[in-house]
Formats: sequence, structure tokens, C-alpha cells
Amino acid sequence: MIARPKFRPSLVPAVAGPDLVFLLSERRYVILKGEVYPLLVPLLDGQHTIDEIMAAIDSKVTLQRVLYALHMMAEKGHIVEGDELLSPGEAAFWDYQRLGESTASQRLHTARITVQAVGEVNASLLIAGLAELGMQPGDDGDFLIVVTDDYLRDELAAINAQSLDTGRPWMLVKPVGMVLWLGPIFRPNQTGCWECLAQRLRANRQVERYIAAHHGSDAPLIVSQTVTPNTIQIGISLAVTEIAHAIAQPETHHLDGKVITFDLASLESRTHVLVRRPQCPICGAAHEASSAEAVVLQSRPKRFTADGGHWSCTPHETFQRYQHLISPVTGVVSWFKPVSRTDNGLTHNYTTGHSFPITVDRIQDLHVNMRYRSGGKGTTEIQAKVSALGEAVERYSGIFWGDEYRIYASYQELPDAIHPNACMLYSESQLARREERASPRTDDFQYVPRRFDEKAKLDWSPLWSITQQKFRYLPTTYCYYGHPDLPHHFAAADSNGSAAGNSLEEAILQGFSELVERDSVAIWWYNRVQRPAVDITSFDLPYLEELITYYEKLGRDLWALDLTNDLGVPTFAVVSRQLGRAVEDIIFGFSAHLDPRIALLRAATEMNQYLPAFLGKLPDGRTRYWWERQEAIDWWQTATLDTQPYLVPDPALPMKKLSDYPGLASSDLRDDVLTCAEITRRCGLDMLVLDQTRPDIGLSVAKVVIPGLRHFWLRLAPGRLYDVPVKLGWRDHPCREDELNPIPIFV
Repeated sequence: MIARPKFRPSLVPAVAGPDLVFLLSERRYVILKGEVYPLLVPLLDGQHTIDEIMAAIDSKVTLQRVLYALHMMAEKGHIVEGDELLSPGEAAFWDYQRLGESTASQRLHTARITVQAVGEVNASLLIAGLAELGMQPGDDGDFLIVVTDDYLRDELAAINAQSLDTGRPWMLVKPVGMVLWLGPIFRPNQTGCWECLAQRLRANRQVERYIAAHHGSDAPLIVSQTVTPNTIQIGISLAVTEIAHAIAQPETHHLDGKVITFDLASLESRTHVLVRRPQCPICGAAHEASSAEAVVLQSRPKRFTADGGHWSCTPHETFQRYQHLISPVTGVVSWFKPVSRTDNGLTHNYTTGHSFPITVDRIQDLHVNMRYRSGGKGTTEIQAKVSALGEAVERYSGIFWGDEYRIYASYQELPDAIHPNACMLYSESQLARREERASPRTDDFQYVPRRFDEKAKLDWSPLWSITQQKFRYLPTTYCYYGHPDLPHHFAAADSNGSAAGNSLEEAILQGFSELVERDSVAIWWYNRVQRPAVDITSFDLPYLEELITYYEKLGRDLWALDLTNDLGVPTFAVVSRQLGRAVEDIIFGFSAHLDPRIALLRAATEMNQYLPAFLGKLPDGRTRYWWERQEAIDWWQTATLDTQPYLVPDPALPMKKLSDYPGLASSDLRDDVLTCAEITRRCGLDMLVLDQTRPDIGLSVAKVVIPGLRHFWLRLAPGRLYDVPVKLGWRDHPCREDELNPIPIFV
């Protein structure tokens, strides 16, 4: 039994009647009913012993009722021992943290801490604030607090190294600027280290990196210039509170491996999760991979097949697991937002900004990187979120960091090497025209590389052939963004066939589907062949029926084309135009999938991503386009069904129904991948997989490459682009290169 009981410091008792007492706090209230409780209220002040309390009310209620009431309140935590080691306010603060006065006081007064300033900051205010709570900073403390004006100060690297050597935890604080930073607390061998944090910060500071490179310096540009007596006091007060919290409750502190930012303008606080990077060169096991690993497919039963693809987890589960990657501080996705808010409940689109720290030698490169975005779509908001997050992680995981396994050799020296143009498929005339241009464009979809030198030594990356069960090799600069060979311009990485998933099998299926989609679209688009219409109603998808109605309200019609080619994987284009105007603003979306229902849904949601481009109107009623790429705007302003008749279904061909498509999908993602490999093998092609999953990310990423399949960008070498239309009877004879559609795909 408690010797001298008092109400918990965070509870305020209020008598509301002869047998009713409320105990109130900022977070809850408790009701106590019984005539004994109003009698106990004035006596539960920490000054009276149990005997004194019973003696004071002996004549009014029985001792048994008093003892029962005290026992019940102690059991429920309403009363505690009447220590007075802290002020009432401090005691209440620690009570909210579920920490007793004696424990908090003892830990604070015996703490051995050291405070150090790095940069243009003064630590004296922080030291004074800690002293007010009973802490006396000194030298050689067990816990180091570093006050700084920027988390990328060079001096922090040495502090980090010392912490890892000695095992001493330390904490970063930035009490200056419009956005105050608290934490993280670095605990060696438990949380990520400062280098883990710095890697993410550098990646998210592309402008600063460009400026530093321009000046030939790695020193950070200090932009936290906002310092007033009030703002610095807010920052110091928040820091002192969190430091005290970390010392009093080190086992549960919420800044372990986390940064909290507080925006003084919006009063918004955010928590940013620091990931311990297994490949960190300082605290991890960083080294260049010494060998390549074969892809071994695992059974992955499907749990969600309603939207966006076939998945082993629900979209909610996926987003919950990986949303910590969204952060401008510790994330690989710096921002994340809906493209536009509509109340139609149908068009869900999200866009993300993410670090893309590839070489930026020119201001034009920086502009490209800064506007580099990923997008996501779906029939639901959560699927659009997951889609956008997955695409951003896919792009980030495809960046070359230098620790990837690769072989340095020439094409002629490597027997299983694949000529890069077997994948890129530029024609001889395209390469010749490229050589005629003094400054070929390298920042758009129509980039043409230099001719490949088969004798040049370069880095090659291993890709596992699912069909041949052996490694093949492609230039690393073709496989990863930002490889140092990029300035030589003989190949460039793109996202075709790259995908993210909850498992490698999931990612491979998505990447394969994209390759099939692009191949099918290219063959249809550049040959300008009319394809059959798709009977959308036969798919029994209420979402599409509602979408058609919504488009009608926008003054648009909507239809679908079957683009399925010799691969036999259901592939669709969904097309829409503006009615009643000379400018038809034609938009489209494409998709392929083993499941035809998913393919049709994805093509429709892909098209939905363009709708926000048409929301603005000029005073004369014309469209004010919200879009960056001029090629798309030119298309919307000039293309019509009369001038582009291949967008119209061929009336001589019967409409395709759901029943016309075979059931290729299974209940297991591994079996689906094996089906994809068999489709590839049947067409005389080779299915290659590069696992780009990063250990600090977790979300699986695969780059799937099938040499010979066409990208839908303007790549006009001989092959399927010319042969398949004749093989399938779409054309009597192959087109010449100069007869192909002169309008390149611009998405």
C-alpha cells in the first residue's frame, strides 16, 4: 500500500456531488461514484498517511470502504506515492510519460551528458535549459548532444566515427531556421548512423549538390538563416524537452532513429524515419558485390487482384509498410500529393517528387532532375498512392551507386554479352542522323545514342535469363541511371520493363507486362493499323461503366481497342476525345496483363492521368493545358480522328469480348512469371531479369529485359516493328522506315 497517497500529478480532482468525483486530465477523465470519494479528495495530497486518512473520516464511512477505495484507486493508477522531488508541473509532465517523480528526478540529476556546437550556433542556451531541469553538462559524458545549423556539416562525420568506436549514443539538434529539427538519436549498432542520414539528405538536396560541384566544394550551403530570440527559444525549449525525455526514458524514446521537424510558419510537425542502411560504408557492410546471384523464383500466393495488377498484399498493407520512405529528410520520395482533388470518386491520380541524384554537369540536367516525377493511378485512392510510391521507389532503385556487381570488359571479350542495340533497336538511319547533329538532345524521349564501340572496355551488368537459366550481360549504363559511362552516350537507361512489387516475382510480372504493352503499342502505332474495338460491357466492370458516364459529362466519348499481338497477352488502348470542338484533345492509356480485366482497367486509369491537363480554360473557352511536355500539347491541339484514323476501331473486325481472351493468370505469382517466360520462349525471345532491390528500401524492384521487343519510343531498327503486322495479317507487306508514323509516342 502507498504510504502517503496523492492523486497522479496529471489528474485534477473535482467534486460534483455528495457521492461523485471526477478526475480530469488533458487526455481523459475518470468517474468515481460513492460517498467515500468526496471525503478522500482533500486528504489525498501526499501529506497524509493511510492511518491519518482513516482517522479523519472514521466517523463518516467504514474503514473497510476507505481501504477498498484506496486499493481500487491504487490498482487503477489514480493515486501514487506522495513524492515531492519535482515541481507540480514537472511531475505532471513525467506522469504523462508514465514515469514516476523519483525515477525521473534520479535519472535527470545523475545524467552525464556533453553538449557540443558545430557550425554557426551557440550551445549556451541549451546548456542553461538543461541545467534548469537538473542536468549539468560536462566533458566526457555518456550521451552527446550536438547543436548545429546544418545536418551535413563536415565535422559531424568525425563525431559519428567516434560514436561508433566508443558506443556512445548522440543526438542532433537544429534549433535555427524556419523549420526546426530534433533528432535523431543515434545509438550504435541499434539505429542508422549519421552517414545513413547524410546519404538521404545529400540525395534530396540536388540544387545544393549542383552549387557545391560548381564551386568545387563539398561544404553544405547553410540556408537556415532565420534566427530571432523567440524562434531560437522555441527550438531550444523543444530540444531540452526531448533531451530530458531521452535521458529519463532511454528505452522508449521516440527520437531513436527518427527526426522530428517543426515548421514555425505552418506549426506542422512531421516525423521522419531514419533507416539503418545495410550497405552504409560507415556502419554497414558496404562493399562492391563480388558475384551475381541467380534469380530463384518463390511461391507467392495472390491476395489481391482487384486493381492495378495481381498482388501478394493488399494496397493498404503495402502503403502502411513503405510510407516511411516518403520524406524530404530521410526518404527517397521527397513529396507526395494528389494531382487534383475531384469529387467524382473515379479518377485517382497521385504524383511524387523524388531524389534522382545522377550526374548534373549542366543546368539543363538539373532542371530535368528537379522536375523528375513519378505518378500513380488506380480505381481507388489507396491504389493510386501505392502505384505512385512504387514507381518512385522503382526509379530510385535504378540509380547507379557504385556497389553493384559488374564486369569490366569489351563486348568482344564477353561471350554472353548482348549488344545494347539489340534492346534499344535504333535504325541505321537514326544513328547516321545522330552523327550529323552537333549537339544531339539527350534529355527527351527521342534521344539517339552514339554508335556502340564493340572494342571499348566498359562495365557490364549480369541479368539472369529466366528462359535459358544462365547469366547474360548488358552495359551497366543501359541498366542503371547515372552510370559514369553516360557521358559517352552509347546507351542510356530508361524505365521500360522496370517495376516494383512486394516480392521479386510481383515486380517481374509487372515489368514483363510493361514490356508487352510497349511492344504491342509500338507495332500498332507506328504501322498505323486499325484494330478491333473492345466490348467494354462484356468485362462486367462497374468502374468502367461509371467512368464512361463521367467522361460523357465532360463532353468526351471513350472506347477501347484490342492491341494484342503475337505474344498473346491481352493488351488494350483506351481512347477518348473531346466532342463538339475542332480541337479534339485526344488522350489515351495503354496496358497489358495476363488478366484481361486488369489490363483494361489499367489502360483506363492510365488515361485518367491526363484529365487534369484539361481542367483550365482560357477566357474564349479554349483549353489551358496543365502539362510540361510540348509534344503532348501539340498532339492535343492538332490530332483528330480524321488525321489519325488508326485510333478508330476497324469496323470490318468483330468486337472483342472478355470471352475471347484465354485465362493466362494463375493463383500464384511464381506460376505467372513462368507463364511469361514460356510466352517469351515460344516467340523465340529471351526473358532477362536484373534484381535492383536495395537493402535499405525493402520493396522489390526488377528490371525485365527481352531483347527484340520494341519500346514505343521512336526506335526504328528492323525486327518485330515491321515483321509482326505481316505475320498476323494486319498488313500485306512490311512498311518502309519512311512510311512509319512520323509522330513518335510522347509518354
